[in-house]
Amino acid sequence: MTDNVSPIIYAFDIVENTYYFFDKLEAEQAFEQAEAKGDFPEWREPTQMLELLTIKDALLGEFAKRIAFLELQLERAELGSDSFDLGAS
Repeated sequence: MTDNVSPIIYAFDIVENTYYFFDKLEAEQAFEQAEAKGDFPEWREPTQMLELLTIKDALLGEFAKRIAFLELQLERAELGSDSFDLGAS
């Protein structure tokens, strides 16, 4: 029987990039290599994959709502273009 255990993800950031690893030893080696290259990596908290996927899904849902709202605003602007003012005099 197999256990449905969510693997732990190890990650660190370098500037605006995040590097993810399943293996702790591999993550530590990559972190040390980044330090040796003169980068300034910063560890993230180890997190279960299911938690990261939940966060990703929530963010994607929020972005989808925002995109739909912007599309609706654009359609309204196109329909009422005579009354739509972008600040032009």
